[in-house]
Amino acid sequence: AASPASGSVNPGSSVSSTITSTLTNGSAQTVNLTASGLPSGATATFSPTSINSAGGTSSLTIATAAATPPGTYAVTVTGTGASSTRTTTFNLTVNGPPGCSGTNSTDVAVPDNTTVESSITISGCAGNGGSASTVAVNILHTYIGDLVVNLVAPDGSTYLLHNRTGGSADNISQTYTVNLSGEAANGTWKLRVQDAASADTGTIDTWTLNLAGSTPPTCSGTNGTDVSIPDNTTVNSPITIAGCSGNASATSTVAVNIVHTYIGDLIVTLVAPDGSTYVLHNRAGGSTDNINQTYTANLSTEVKNGTWNLRVQDAASADTGYINSWTLTL
Repeated sequence: AASPASGSVNPGSSVSSTITSTLTNGSAQTVNLTASGLPSGATATFSPTSINSAGGTSSLTIATAAATPPGTYAVTVTGTGASSTRTTTFNLTVNGPPGCSGTNSTDVAVPDNTTVESSITISGCAGNGGSASTVAVNILHTYIGDLVVNLVAPDGSTYLLHNRTGGSADNISQTYTVNLSGEAANGTWKLRVQDAASADTGTIDTWTLNLAGSTPPTCSGTNGTDVSIPDNTTVNSPITIAGCSGNASATSTVAVNIVHTYIGDLIVTLVAPDGSTYVLHNRAGGSTDNINQTYTANLSTEVKNGTWNLRVQDAASADTGYINSWTLTL
């Protein structure tokens, strides 16, 4: 058994639990302890590494790295003895960066007749969500009439966003406004997507949750309108921020999803309202397809309000693509 059986931690920090054993039958034996199911960058240590099955205890410490991805993970603790093996689970929650918004741009496949989830962990956001919180969803899927899409709050409450509408149309790229004033902001939120029919499949491409609502105003935005990127051409996709006071953060984020073969052709730049430019991607990646990445930019000298642009230059011939969506959080 693990006590406590769950814990939360900020990336780069550690959390502990006491592992105990109880003899229920037979003779006492030495039990060796191991852990599995850890997220990327996390390590588990036991002190001591083995215990007596008749009431032995060990301290489990799980240390995370700064880059450990936010989310909730079921860590399996296994005790292996000479004649038996037993397990218990410690639920580890890795907090997201402080703030009231988050983006998950990791692709999640949506097979036929299956329900899948993509999570965002919010931490450091005081109080409840806003009455006009937003959920920006980008799902690549043929025949969106197959899909049921819900936002799932940390307490398990569900908010229906899309219910098998749209018929044979392809893809959902839409921002939904949801009253989340009854929900605590901090915790793990999930986008749950059900494919309720056969023949068409797809992918959760990216989604952004902003819990600030309209009071105070949100200081993030998403543009999910496709913008074609022809050969040897520069294009822009705008996001207008309004009602936000002061300057942007030193850790502002730009979540970019560009569909393009041979990303070594591309120069991607964030353009501030005053015309200042911040290069995010400069012809790296060679023949790799597509850019699906969240960049951190120091925008602390820039006023939040105004029209921001994602500028994409195709600087070579033979490969083309399009800006699929992007999200700016200031």
